Amino acid sequence: MPTRREEIIKLLEERELSLQSIANKFCVDLKEILEDIEHVEKSIRPKKLKRRHAECKNCGFVFKERSKIKKPSKCPRCKKEWIQPAVFRIE
Repeated sequence: MPTRREEIIKLLEERELSLQSIANKFCVDLKEILEDIEHVEKSIRPKKLKRRHAECKNCGFVFKERSKIKKPSKCPRCKKEWIQPAVFRIE
């Protein structure tokens, strides 16, 4: 039986997903998925974990410079909390 991390790798090879979507699929807390993703990123080499950056739904600000995997809490430009989370895939 595959581990949760192995299943996450398989899912991300098939399609883009947000961390919350992955947490919902496995019925676990987002914090656990954050830990899993950090481990997956190291274990899939030479493949890469690609990210489509989080974006403010209000003003369109893209969080390109953000190194944290976790979703930002609010937009630095307009100060709204209406943030589209980053999505991940494996290539």
